[in-house]
Amino acid sequence: MRRGVLPDWRIKELIKDGIILGGDPAFVSTSGLDLQVSSEIWKTLGSFLPLQGQKIEEALKSRNIVDYYSKEDRFYFEYLQQYVVKLVESLDLPSTISAKIFNKSGRGRIALSVKGLTDGTQQFDAINNGYQGNLYVEISPTAFPLFIPSNTAIPQIRFYEGNPHPLYGSQLEIILKSNPILTDNEGRPSYNEQEKEQMIRTGKLTFTADIPQEGLSAYVAKRDRRIIDLSKKGFYDPGEYYREELSNGEERSLLIHPGDFVLVKSKQHIRLPPFIAAEIDEYSPELGDMKTHYAGIINASHGYDPDGKNTPSYIVFEIRARDTPVIIRDGQKLARFDLYNMLDEPEQRYMDVRSTDFKDLKSILPNIFKKD
Repeated sequence: MRRGVLPDWRIKELIKDGIILGGDPAFVSTSGLDLQVSSEIWKTLGSFLPLQGQKIEEALKSRNIVDYYSKEDRFYFEYLQQYVVKLVESLDLPSTISAKIFNKSGRGRIALSVKGLTDGTQQFDAINNGYQGNLYVEISPTAFPLFIPSNTAIPQIRFYEGNPHPLYGSQLEIILKSNPILTDNEGRPSYNEQEKEQMIRTGKLTFTADIPQEGLSAYVAKRDRRIIDLSKKGFYDPGEYYREELSNGEERSLLIHPGDFVLVKSKQHIRLPPFIAAEIDEYSPELGDMKTHYAGIINASHGYDPDGKNTPSYIVFEIRARDTPVIIRDGQKLARFDLYNMLDEPEQRYMDVRSTDFKDLKSILPNIFKKD
């Protein structure tokens, strides 16, 4: 049996065949589908998972879990408050297909925490083979309060045929011979031979922090708690929401205090060929006591140009220190990620449909902000 991540045209077939109910083909990316929130919202007293075999809406009947229920087309999400939102889409998966819910990168860059929930599953984000039922997400704004209209795309979903495993060993070695995956500004592999051998042995590739010697090194979310309306486009002044952290020219380091939300870009560009997709590890404690991302998905053909051009394709990391201050230094390891085979190549190329040009840190701010 073939295994791999489903490409765009296969996802569109699932929508057409009624396997993804309520899905919009316009929201299909090279290796995933954006999902929309409905108007059904439960304000919860905390994060929860259903009991084994329990439906989400059965759990949401408990006054020990839910404060109140709302059905509004435009809802105000309070800072650091958790909500469960029913999604527009539902699934009727065959027994060979599983899925996983991820946050969208643009939502992660405003510190919107998103976790997927499904009936009877005692695990966030995971959707088992053959799942039939509704989809829900737990949403919590962790930097700015939000207005979110119904039908706004918040999470995204990736589908898998046959439960594929991350690539490593000879499979990964063959890929790296012609596709370096991680490159420097000149398009050359950003790792040495020893690092390459470790990548092949473990299957783990690593991003490091880019703290430049001069200029903008990071965005730090301000604590004014100004409201963001996700229906806006190119509307907000970034300076009202983020403080620009400028490099001091020598130390090339950044101090992050608990509670800070900071955007830092990777030193490496990522170059995924169209037959490969990637996923960033949720948490790597050996790299530091911090959360480094709010999304975790990298689409097939991200950074890839068939003409061989050296297209900018940084990854932005959304960093939050956990209990104690953290110092981020230039070149420090931030996060590890895995590679997965695509089941088939997508019809689209990610760099043709991307929403940002990845040329610098400012360009990677979500499209609700002005970028002039």
